[in-house]
Amino acid sequence: MNKKWSSISYIVFFVVSSLCSQELPLAHSGIIDLTSVLFSNNKIIELTGEWAFWWQKKITSETDLQHLHVMPDAWPRIPSYWISGTHGGKQFPAQGYATYRLTVMLPNTQVYGLYIPQMVSSYELYINGTLVGTNGIANTNLKEVMGEFRPEVYFITPEDNKLDIFLFVANRDYRHGGQWKPIVLGTAQAIQNFYNRSVMNELFLFGSIFIIGLYNIAMYLFRPKDRSPLFFGLFCVVVALRVITTGTIALGRLVPLVPWELQIKMELSVFYLGALFFGLFFKELFPKDIPFIGLGIMLSPAVLFSILSMILPLSLFNCLVTPMEITALAGLLFVLICIIVAWVRKRENAGLILAGFIVFTLTAVNDVLYSKNLIHTTYLLPLGLFSFIFLQSLALARIFSKSFTRVEQLSDELTTVNKSMARFVPNEFLTFLNKKSINDIMLGDQVLRSLTILFADIRSFTTLSETMSPQENFNFINAYFNRIGPIIRDNHGFIDKYIGDGIMALFPEQPQDAVQASLAIHGKLNEYNKERLSYGLKPIEIGIGIHTGPVMLGIIGEQMRIESTVISDSVNLASRIESLTRTYNVPILLSGSMKNYMQEAGFQGRLIDTVLVKGKSQPCDIYELLDVYTPKEKIFL
Repeated sequence: MNKKWSSISYIVFFVVSSLCSQELPLAHSGIIDLTSVLFSNNKIIELTGEWAFWWQKKITSETDLQHLHVMPDAWPRIPSYWISGTHGGKQFPAQGYATYRLTVMLPNTQVYGLYIPQMVSSYELYINGTLVGTNGIANTNLKEVMGEFRPEVYFITPEDNKLDIFLFVANRDYRHGGQWKPIVLGTAQAIQNFYNRSVMNELFLFGSIFIIGLYNIAMYLFRPKDRSPLFFGLFCVVVALRVITTGTIALGRLVPLVPWELQIKMELSVFYLGALFFGLFFKELFPKDIPFIGLGIMLSPAVLFSILSMILPLSLFNCLVTPMEITALAGLLFVLICIIVAWVRKRENAGLILAGFIVFTLTAVNDVLYSKNLIHTTYLLPLGLFSFIFLQSLALARIFSKSFTRVEQLSDELTTVNKSMARFVPNEFLTFLNKKSINDIMLGDQVLRSLTILFADIRSFTTLSETMSPQENFNFINAYFNRIGPIIRDNHGFIDKYIGDGIMALFPEQPQDAVQASLAIHGKLNEYNKERLSYGLKPIEIGIGIHTGPVMLGIIGEQMRIESTVISDSVNLASRIESLTRTYNVPILLSGSMKNYMQEAGFQGRLIDTVLVKGKSQPCDIYELLDVYTPKEKIFL
């Protein structure tokens, strides 16, 4: 094991040493010698090192320099701002103008390319005494200076294998002045390849981050209850705008009408608007772990800076950049501590979010140090955010996966509950009331329908139940109902309610369905009685009453307890007719309103009597259904 680790350590050391030992050409005393460099279509050189520097002077060629007879004010190491101490230990004010010079010695006279990044804040580029390009308006009269952010590529052919570069830079409004990014040199094809790669990388970052932002905002619009996607989406949009205002694909190139001042404020927006949306996002994500007071202290400066950015001119607003950066870093530290607390408390996905946030924080620190020219890297915040978004996406994927699993479980549970509820409230009731679900039912819902009502009751059940224990009573009743219920459903009816040992069933389609069901019930009862006799039990008798007419179906009760029911004179009449089966000692009785339906279906019946039932003012004919009897039994009727 020790040998294995020793080998790995040696390989790592060798690779790192090899990388560190590769010395890049540097300029010394305003000259960089590249005659020994083997240029290719993929090799580029950053023109870093000591450039000649003249403060408050505009020099465009060797002829101007000979005429002025002035020595350089400093030999700064580029890239650097002229307010930094790298300019020969001198610090110059941010507002002003200066000339940089670098002589580049080349191996041949092929066509070369120069990539010029943003110069703070305008420049004129002269090569071998010829004006090659400009950015903004650079002038010795600061009132006429206008900044611009438009990286450019220039193609030049050296004279006598030499490029004599004079860069005149002027700054009026920005907080820094000078070269904050190195000029890049290479063959024409190499510079074009470098520029194309930079554009593609930045377009990819901008597009992906911007689309992710819009996606999260859309998620909020479809589900406003959760505001975390809104704040995260707005934060992504802010960072995407910063990508397009600081890189190779500068917004000024794509939309020339966008003022330079607005571009600079958009570049800085990530520190105030970004901090604002970022803090609100994490508050929504971990509401119990981010204290409201601490969040308020963090967000108050962000709100203040947002207001000041709109009302202050760029020259004044620039003075607030350092406080903004300090506030943003303090806010990141505060959120980082809160996420660590959430991770310690084992909040869901806190580990993934913490890892992404650490990467994001490191890149934010890098951007602040890079903007101060304290380190010579590049802007990494978009890459840090992209890493954070990736890990955040993994966390969201886990959340969504669990949510979908939970939804499936809830759906299964809801299906089971609905099936169970259908045993308490028949689905036919929902259909009558024009309701899709039992959740839609409200107290007082009702509808008038014409139905056929069937009442069935066990005769002398009280006497029969006295011979059984409570458990035996329940077993007996359930055994009886288990045989009757399917018959009613098979004949297009449904059970409205159980009344002790009795059944009230409704038939919404044809009255003949109730008649056919009553015959099938008696047939099943005969089979059940044979089974009871085989166990030495007494057979049972039932009476069935049927009537058809208008009924009111609806929901009665009070707010905390409701049930479905039918209320009408027709229901009362059907119940009274069932009770008369005992009086006339017949198994099935039908009301006179059922006569025509019996004849249409071919059922046989006879008039038993014309009675005035309790609660009725008019007498009612009642018929006995003869089809319940066998042919032999009919002979004795």
